[in-house]
Amino acid sequence: MTTHPETGAAARIDRVVMLSLHTSPLAQAGTGDAGGLNVYVNALSHALAAGGTSVDIVTTDLDEIHDASGTPEGTTGDYVRTLHPGLRVHVLRVCQRCREDKSRLIECLEDLAERAVNSIRQADPAPAQVVHSHYWISGLAGLTVAADLGAQLVHTMHTIGAVKLERDPASAEDPRRHHAEQQIVTTAAVLTANTGREAADLQRIFSIPEERIAMVHPGTDLDTFYPPVEADPRWDPPQRRVLRLTFAGRLQPHKGPQVALAAVGRLCRLMPEVAVQLTVAGRQSGSDGVDIPALAAEEGISEVVVLKRPLPHRELAELFRASDAVLVPSYSESFGLVALEAKACGTPVLAHNVGGLAELVDHGATGVLVDSLDPEQWARALQQLILHWEQWKIYSAAAAQLARRYSWDATAAQALEAYRQARRSTDQRM
Repeated sequence: MTTHPETGAAARIDRVVMLSLHTSPLAQAGTGDAGGLNVYVNALSHALAAGGTSVDIVTTDLDEIHDASGTPEGTTGDYVRTLHPGLRVHVLRVCQRCREDKSRLIECLEDLAERAVNSIRQADPAPAQVVHSHYWISGLAGLTVAADLGAQLVHTMHTIGAVKLERDPASAEDPRRHHAEQQIVTTAAVLTANTGREAADLQRIFSIPEERIAMVHPGTDLDTFYPPVEADPRWDPPQRRVLRLTFAGRLQPHKGPQVALAAVGRLCRLMPEVAVQLTVAGRQSGSDGVDIPALAAEEGISEVVVLKRPLPHRELAELFRASDAVLVPSYSESFGLVALEAKACGTPVLAHNVGGLAELVDHGATGVLVDSLDPEQWARALQQLILHWEQWKIYSAAAAQLARRYSWDATAAQALEAYRQARRSTDQRM
């Protein structure tokens, strides 16, 4: 295998550009389009910068962050924020049409790419070696940005359009997406995958060789997400207290909050002697949002459901530590960061047996995988958990232990190797 002529296989990666145009990595997960992708880009960028790699995040003002360090006073155009030494965010202004419909970003990508390159060069003349794009819209822009900067393109799908439609045919999907993803796959030096299943999907759908795929597992903040420090009150059987369940995520049908509510409704009818509380932490997302209060009323469980806003990580971790189980009934997930965060808190996960969830949740060891989205099957799984609470203790301990394998430092190390792989692949083609 040919290595980079300057420094060999261990070539330093000094500067990376992260592209996330359709949503800001600084936005609160659970709001709008913000979710695991936002957490991933933000946390990976911080971990890379902490390790000495300069990172320029390029996003738009679609998810404007209003705080003391936000938009410079009087600024009307693009601007740059320095978060930490070696970590900058370039915020590109978008037109009103894009604010009203994010899919129209596609029409502005040529202009956004040009402005991104100018902003990156003005911030620091040092060359960027890698452009790492996230999601297909940014991947399209990345084709131009990487070429103009003389950098290699590494792309992370986060979700693959074809896989999403396989699992959820009713989901609304941009008809341009599959062709765009094919363009990105054809050009990118390396595609990253969260799990073995996602790597297999990349090969199956796009017919790309295994050597062009790099495994980069997302991580979690283990200083924030950890089990209860003192005696865990959840060890008491639910028959003697309130069973606390949680759904956390965007409130859209694809994430399955409607499945969680219907399952809890059936559980309450199956086991009326058990007091149940379901906390739903999230916000409506897109035009196909889910009306939680209306669904709770239909199920006759309005008094059981607690609706919370999307929570910052520390509050989310507290919620998970107070929960007996976290429900993840997504139609598809390339990884499922919420499931990992819950596991790190010693909280068993009940998840749909798809995608990254099937690898992240060890069925019968750290939680339960449910083969369908039938609420009756989910209610039965919860019933079995209640009836065999000693098993819950085993799940809890194993979940916290296995989650220790995942850290953002480990993710950064894998990402750096993917970037080196991208540079080596270019040398081999020369």
